[in-house]
Amino acid sequence: MMERLILFDIDGTLTRTQNGYIPFNRAILDTFGVAGDIRSVFPDGKTDPRILQEIFVKAEAQISVSGEQLGRFSMNLARAYTAALQDGTTTVGALGGVPELLERLSARGGFAQGVVTGNFAATALIKLQAAGLAYRLNFGAYASDSSHRPDLPAIAKQRWEKSAGRLIGAKRCVIVGDTPKDLEAARANGMKCVLVGTGRYPVEDLRYYSPDACVADLTDTAEITDLLLRI
Repeated sequence: MMERLILFDIDGTLTRTQNGYIPFNRAILDTFGVAGDIRSVFPDGKTDPRILQEIFVKAEAQISVSGEQLGRFSMNLARAYTAALQDGTTTVGALGGVPELLERLSARGGFAQGVVTGNFAATALIKLQAAGLAYRLNFGAYASDSSHRPDLPAIAKQRWEKSAGRLIGAKRCVIVGDTPKDLEAARANGMKCVLVGTGRYPVEDLRYYSPDACVADLTDTAEITDLLLRI
């Protein structure tokens, strides 16, 4: 059986975060010394650096986000998320069917699983750990690697190839996400894409973009596994 590399988005695809704006906004204040609100923009499918830029533009704040500042923001965001999860003001949980799907893909063989996410690497790990998914998703590509989301699938693919000691064709790679930007990133890299209607976009809207497949959610693990093999 030909191997397949499945690259999952995190937010809205694997997990649901409640009150995630609290640590994000805390990290903005701690890093830049100004108030900013992620709820003022449309963050879905974007990397955290791009979200920051949009927040500052919307607020008409004359702030340039540099590499050093992004590093400090990433550290502050990880600290803020850890604190918010510990005191219960923020929660992160796995979406329906996700733990079972990851288990099924692993047990079946022929599948490798990673993430492609707009989160920084540290925040991605915190969210996956909080949702109980980190042990199945131990590699990927993150906003720490590039703020340009279409760059990330190739980075994740290269990391897997280096770890596995073998190459895999782009057509054997499938991005699973919940926004049109996940599809854009897949197409930019010649990869397949499954869009899931568990985020902001309902499945009816996602079908308009003509992904390789579109499903309402990931609860039917047998169907999703067969789908990932067919496309």
